[in-house]
Amino acid sequence: MTRLLLLAALALLTACMTLPGSDTPAASRYLLVSTAQDCEPGGEAISLSIAGVNAGLDNDRIARLDATTGELSYLKDVRWADELGLMLKQQLAGDLECRGFTVMSGHRHKLGQPRLLCEVRAFNLLRDGRDLGDVAFSCVLSQAEGERSIITRHSVPLERWNADAAVAALSQAYGEVVDDLIDGMR
Repeated sequence: MTRLLLLAALALLTACMTLPGSDTPAASRYLLVSTAQDCEPGGEAISLSIAGVNAGLDNDRIARLDATTGELSYLKDVRWADELGLMLKQQLAGDLECRGFTVMSGHRHKLGQPRLLCEVRAFNLLRDGRDLGDVAFSCVLSQAEGERSIITRHSVPLERWNADAAVAALSQAYGEVVDDLIDGMR
C-alpha cells in the first residue's frame, strides 16, 4: 500500500513539474542582412579587430535606448544569433572581403600589415521622438603611412514597430556605416 501511495504521489508531482524555461517560447534569433551586392573578393590584406562594444550592447539581446531618459531596455524574446561583438566582427570581415580586402580577424596580425581597429559606439534601437535603428563605429586604420580615424554614425527610421522592421533598420544603418568605413579606408 505504501508503495502504491508513493507511486501515485510521484506521478502527481511529475505531472506538475516543468523544466526551467519550458513555459516560455524560444526567442527569435536574427543575423544582420548584408547590403553588399557586388562582391570583389581578394586584394589588400588587412587585420580586423573589434576592440570594444558600448556598455549594455555586448550580448545577444537587441537593445533599445530612450534618448530622453537614457534608459536601456531589451526587446522581449528577440535576440541576435550571437553576442553582438562576435557577430559584427564576422559580418564586417565578410563585408570587407566583398569590397576587395583579404581579412584576418584573429587576435594576431603581421607586422607592417594594415590594421583596422573598431569600437562599436551604438548598435541599438533609439527612441528619439520616433524609433530609429542607430549604428555608430569609431575606427582607427593603422598603415605604414600612419593612422587615420574613421568615425561614422547612421540612423534609419523603422517602417513599423516589430522585430523584423527593427532588424531591417539596424541592418540598413549598419550597411551605411560600412559604406562610410570603406570610403574612409581608400
